[in-house]
Amino acid sequence: MKKITIGKMPQLPFEMSEAINQLRVNLSFCGSNVKTIMVTSSTPNEGKSFVTMQLWRMIAELGTPTLLIDCDFRKSEIRRKYGLSTSGHLLGGVHYLAGKAELDDVIYETNIPNGYILPVAKNVTNPTILLESERFGQMMEQCCEKFGVILVDTPPLGSVADALNIATHCDGTVLVVRSGETPRKLVGNSVQLLQRTEVPLLGVVLNRAEVNSKSSMYYNRYYKSGYYYKEYSHEKSGNAQK
Repeated sequence: MKKITIGKMPQLPFEMSEAINQLRVNLSFCGSNVKTIMVTSSTPNEGKSFVTMQLWRMIAELGTPTLLIDCDFRKSEIRRKYGLSTSGHLLGGVHYLAGKAELDDVIYETNIPNGYILPVAKNVTNPTILLESERFGQMMEQCCEKFGVILVDTPPLGSVADALNIATHCDGTVLVVRSGETPRKLVGNSVQLLQRTEVPLLGVVLNRAEVNSKSSMYYNRYYKSGYYYKEYSHEKSGNAQK
């Protein structure tokens, strides 16, 4: 298997790492049948890719072979932000979906133990035909057979419909929301869109949240990094908050 190096993956402060760990634990309670998880947001710059990358690293480092699929084909920034580099010509999901490469050619082993990535090597203007192709479904099925957990990073829901096409090939979804920035109505619209796919909404991550209640001083210690996780049932939102 070809290798790729992630050059910009700094260690998180303890508080932030603990928040990501709580998200990981909550997702593990969703059951063994939930192994392919899509992470999305309503708008750009809500921290979607950051949450995906950190969650992917944590799951992998704990010993589970974990694949990150970058499906933000229009405007992926993972390659630039995290300094992805390889010795040869970089191939990605678009090459596979276009029939120019096989799956083994576009999945890379990384310098994160048990961490694998299927990157975006080249952005495309309109990937709709690729996402709706039979080859995309085959890619997801084969990846599911090869890895213990798969995290899929997608474009924001409010920008394009790509994430809705991708969701139908996943076992569940996670919605990242930036606290104080994303209008509540827009978040509600995103939840409704995801529910129409009939794929379970596993939870919402509230990014950069302020938690100042005196009744939750213990949680302030671990969540002052700005993460809030709300768990959803498959039918409607629940009341479990971490």
